[in-house]
Amino acid sequence: MAIAAAASAIAHASGDSDARARPGVSKPAATCFWEGPISTKRPSTRGFDGRFFNFPEESATYWMARFRMPEGAKLVLRGRYPHGRYMSLNTYTDGAPVDALSDPKVRPDPGSRNPFKAGAKRDSKRRDWTVTVLPDPPPAGGERPANTLYGNQSTTASIELFYRVYEPDRGLDLTGGTGLPVAEMALADGTVVEQEAACPQINDPDRSIPVDDVPAAGWQAVRATPPCDPATNPGYDPVRWERFFNVNYAIEAVAADCTEAGRAARLSQQPVSQGGFYSNRDSAYIYAHLAREFGPVLMVQARLPRTPQTYSAPKRMPRGDMRFWSLCTGESRVTTRTPDCLSDRQVLRRSGREYTVVVSKPEDRPANATRECGVAWLDWGANGDGAGDTDYAALIQRNMLVGPGFTHAIQNVQRPGTEAEVMGPYFPRAEYMTGEEFEARGC
Repeated sequence: MAIAAAASAIAHASGDSDARARPGVSKPAATCFWEGPISTKRPSTRGFDGRFFNFPEESATYWMARFRMPEGAKLVLRGRYPHGRYMSLNTYTDGAPVDALSDPKVRPDPGSRNPFKAGAKRDSKRRDWTVTVLPDPPPAGGERPANTLYGNQSTTASIELFYRVYEPDRGLDLTGGTGLPVAEMALADGTVVEQEAACPQINDPDRSIPVDDVPAAGWQAVRATPPCDPATNPGYDPVRWERFFNVNYAIEAVAADCTEAGRAARLSQQPVSQGGFYSNRDSAYIYAHLAREFGPVLMVQARLPRTPQTYSAPKRMPRGDMRFWSLCTGESRVTTRTPDCLSDRQVLRRSGREYTVVVSKPEDRPANATRECGVAWLDWGANGDGAGDTDYAALIQRNMLVGPGFTHAIQNVQRPGTEAEVMGPYFPRAEYMTGEEFEARGC
């Protein structure tokens, strides 16, 4: 066992050729440890459609592991930084984030380099890292060991671990050309069990991909809470954007916000920012519910933050206000499906950082909602809420891995109702209209 572990470590450490040097090498899409890939671009190895994964981002690919460690054991992950925009490891309990390590905090192995540091060489062949996963809860504060992730395993809950890769460089596979991290389990007696042998010992019998959805009847009943108008609720005109703090607070809005008193009472709360829907600890979100009854076309305008454009594989990692930005449409919690997304590079205009996005169904798309006219188009989605109302849509904006000097990020919205004030020129201004009204703006 020790000889096998050493041989594996040597092979891993010396594997400095990757997809750039050997484009014909095929990386596994999943392993006995990693379930997936969860992607909008292809089904998982078990046929799961990644568009239905808790409002996923199109530029991201997710892999999941669900496992339990014996007492005194620890899990060691050996991986390679992908060629892409971003990577991270997150642990969860019931869909809420527990702990996270994003690429800037993952220190490279001796002799390797972290290509995600601003200004770092992105094509370095020596790009290995090692992360230890412990079953304990995260430390309450202060110092914590480097490259250590905590899973908060309990008698009733296994550890759920997600590996994310965003926007691989042009032409590379979903892993960014470097494959999936290899798992080793170190037992309390010092024995090391490698991935293929460890999987039967630690994998949870439930290998299903978790989706935090609700029955259609329940969603419809909440939408129809008197005196709410079930035809349009929870959509409003003007559009109401708000930060996503947690699942319960977001659910409350559907029933409460159709009266001024109910909305005022909810906005006066101080909700806990704990995330949900397997959200990323590095990301914060604002969202809005839309109703097509107010207009078949929605125009969204704002300023785009600066982000590092990596898709065309620049030699060094660019700087930015944040690592990634996107705007996506979504169905309701009945499906948690994402119909369409626009990432920052798809919205960025050559003439400047002020963007215009049109959201509509394909048949309602204005003739001038084109890149040639400086307008990005986002598909409203054919299924609406996924429960019979084809005029509904959700709109979700992500800010991911924000720099400390950027004060207008969603992450800085601490109180409900202050989104526009905090985000300033980066807050999306949204207006319903007809296609003819938008076309009258010209090109």
